[in-house]
Amino acid sequence: DDDDDDDDQGEQQKQLQSMNQHLIASKTGTILRTNKLIQVSSPNSPYTPHTGDPIVGRVSSISSQKWTVSLNLLSNSTTVNASLPLTGINMPDGMQRIRTNADALTMRTVLSEGDLISAEVREVKSGGSGIGMGNVVLHARSVRCGKLENGCFVMVPSWLIGRMKKQFVVLGVGKVGFDDVKVEVLLGCNGGVWIQLAMMELESSSSGSEGMVQEEVQRIRSVHARKEMTLEERVVVARVRNAIEALKMVYCRVTPENIEAVVGASAEMGYDVADMLRQDAIAKITGCTRIKK
Repeated sequence: DDDDDDDDQGEQQKQLQSMNQHLIASKTGTILRTNKLIQVSSPNSPYTPHTGDPIVGRVSSISSQKWTVSLNLLSNSTTVNASLPLTGINMPDGMQRIRTNADALTMRTVLSEGDLISAEVREVKSGGSGIGMGNVVLHARSVRCGKLENGCFVMVPSWLIGRMKKQFVVLGVGKVGFDDVKVEVLLGCNGGVWIQLAMMELESSSSGSEGMVQEEVQRIRSVHARKEMTLEERVVVARVRNAIEALKMVYCRVTPENIEAVVGASAEMGYDVADMLRQDAIAKITGCTRIKK
């Protein structure tokens, strides 16, 4: 009997190869490829954290030695919370030291309720009754992590943002619609997208000792938070924001290439920033993402 089953399976495989059959998914969603493994992520599926995922969240509460960060900020979805311990951030003085009781008392001066932050998933603890029960632990010790200021925030469904080699990208280098303004976009795996003017000095500051890096990062972030954007820069940031909203409305993947394509199409078609989210305009400026190459 086992030999007959093996023969039947072998015949089926030969038939599939000879007929050049295609894989057909049993559900609608976004295709995720990992080598030869193909998965389909269902629309509106909740965000599933993985270690190392960059996220954009909002501080919802402060307790003893940790901040509670909301990862899902869509109004029509359940709240997903994570914890950011005091030991998981860089102190304002940039020193690597043991956290004291005085640091715990001044936590609100570092991050307060309502602040937007970028962080990474350090650990996903097993057990508990769900993701929202605080079993996700974050850390914000890398150069790109910390409090987000002087920019624009957009929340999209998490399944529209895939995991890429670089989630923090610089847009507008030689592209139409950016008017020589370089914009940084952080594509959080939880669906949070942060848009700001590019801090090019932050890339060059990664050389040198760790202590010098933290001191330089604090200075660059402080200068960026106080910098006032010009009218041209505000228009470009707003155009990028509306391009992401347009991709969200047509359920298109939010990638650096698609964002630049929609921004360029809106500029070439002569749409002002305020007109980009009209129903007729959305269909036209996102048409470039549906062209088969």
